[in-house]
Amino acid sequence: MGKFRIQSHGRLQEWVAEEKGYFTAEGLDYEFLVNPIITWAANVETVESTPADIQRGAFELIEDGRGCNLSAACHWTVNMAASAGHGKMWGHAYSVSPSGIFVPPESSIQKPKELANVPVTVGYHSGSHFSTLQGLEKLLPRDEIKLHFGGLLLDRLALLADRQVPAASLFGAPFYVATQLGFRKIVDTTFMIGHIITEGADL
Repeated sequence: MGKFRIQSHGRLQEWVAEEKGYFTAEGLDYEFLVNPIITWAANVETVESTPADIQRGAFELIEDGRGCNLSAACHWTVNMAASAGHGKMWGHAYSVSPSGIFVPPESSIQKPKELANVPVTVGYHSGSHFSTLQGLEKLLPRDEIKLHFGGLLLDRLALLADRQVPAASLFGAPFYVATQLGFRKIVDTTFMIGHIITEGADL
């Protein structure tokens, strides 16, 4: 087998593992892929002008074949991808990602029930999609939960920061950026991230 390819997918845990030397300590001959994450929010003037293919998320990216041997996504996505034969779930490690539904500081929304019929921007078939549903289903009737599919994590942060959406589900670095900018977390949607490895990876 050639070098073990590791891609961060815009999250922090792989960067921390790289910085602390965990991959080297395990004796891996690896390369850490730092390809830029392509977002569309910088070119979007209104939410209505979002691309038609926005309903493609983490599951679809794994299904298409990510260019790495080790990847991470929400537990639902990893389970579904592994069940569909797109790799193997690595059950010996996982991470918990603090996550939440945020609104701008000036928003009138103060309580979870006030999110009734408010579009919450999430990523399609990703941790934010499923954790938002799970978090809100405990608080609101299903017909009052409205989701808006708004691209990748950085796209959702940009849309929220530019006040193009009333609420968005954020985790990872954007979670902390939103907090520092004074955005309010209305509902905690913390979820578990699983890991998937390609069939050809040397266990």
